[in-house]
Amino acid sequence: MTTTPRANPTADTLATIDQWMQRLADETDQAAHSADLTRYLQTVSRFYSYSAHNCMLIAVQRPTARRVAGYRAWQALGRQVTKGAKGIAILCPAPIRAKTDAGDDAVIALRFRTGYVFDVADTDGADLPALTVHAVAGERYETLLHRLIEIAECRGLRVSFKERLLWDANGVSYGDGRIELKATNPAGNLCKTLIHEWAHERVHRAEDRHTFTTQQAECQAESIAYCVCQTLAIPTPNTPTYLALYKVSRATLAANLDAIRAGVAALMQEIAPALDLDSVRAA
Repeated sequence: MTTTPRANPTADTLATIDQWMQRLADETDQAAHSADLTRYLQTVSRFYSYSAHNCMLIAVQRPTARRVAGYRAWQALGRQVTKGAKGIAILCPAPIRAKTDAGDDAVIALRFRTGYVFDVADTDGADLPALTVHAVAGERYETLLHRLIEIAECRGLRVSFKERLLWDANGVSYGDGRIELKATNPAGNLCKTLIHEWAHERVHRAEDRHTFTTQQAECQAESIAYCVCQTLAIPTPNTPTYLALYKVSRATLAANLDAIRAGVAALMQEIAPALDLDSVRAA
């Protein structure tokens, strides 16, 4: 995999990035307090977080699963599992309890039993709250997307498209030079997603990913993509909500500012020499 040389941004570049980050902080604060996001998070909080092993079991049995929950959990959300729907088997902890010598209850062993969950596609009822995803489409972005892919691949990355990614993600970075994008998304959204995953590849390589929290990694990658998109005149209407979903605050952005600055400078060092920026912005 080709690595990115360390960039040395100028004072003017740093000042511009700081202005963009100030604006992003304002937009993210606004998104975090929106009624739509509040309703969405209240619903999401009722879904159980599954272990890596159970996630694998779900993916093997139902690769198209988007959101899963137990029978009663769906009822509590105002939806009913359809008659004849086949459950997805997972492992549920079943602790064995007993009294200690002091007379207290304690778990003396842990065994597992088979439980079943159902995908949202196997349920009917009230619509779940959803976040508005703004489409960024147009011939200009289709042309730019093809060019960005060419540049990425010249820099040692391998970009591919899939109709569906695990958990309905828009893009995936593996940290080893591979990037996958959701083929059905509009070209402008794909430009931003490609740059986001490109940032992951350069800043969060596979061997180092365990040193970053999910919030930290997503804050850095999305903020880098936001700033690079400003340079390329690509609208980023979904970024504030994306960051708010990861509970990224103004303080989080400030704490990651140095990494974001370096990441923006490094990606632009890869992208800018291969593009006529004035023509890209004017298109």
